[in-house]
Amino acid sequence: MGSRWRVIEAVALPMLTLLFLGLWQGYRHHTDAIRALRLQLHELEQQQTEGNTYNLMEEQLEFLQRRQESLETQIGDMRRAQQRWRTQERQRIQRTEPEPTTRPSLDLIPIP
Repeated sequence: MGSRWRVIEAVALPMLTLLFLGLWQGYRHHTDAIRALRLQLHELEQQQTEGNTYNLMEEQLEFLQRRQESLETQIGDMRRAQQRWRTQERQRIQRTEPEPTTRPSLDLIPIP
């Protein structure tokens, strides 16, 4: 019985060492795999963000173009309304002005 324990003692330390090294290698392998997956995930997120940024910029550009067209239309309408108002104002002023009289002006009287 004593020899059995000696064999177990002799084999136990190398077996535990091998078990520890195997677990350590497995841990390193899984850590590297997780690190690689995180890197891939980060790259995919960046690609998606860049794609979303491009799409967002396109949407903003389209919105700004529509807004510009709308504002140009409004400006044109306002210019036409302003022109109509000026024309109406000129006509009103012309109607309210008295017609010039034919009396001689005092400026034309010669001074003796």
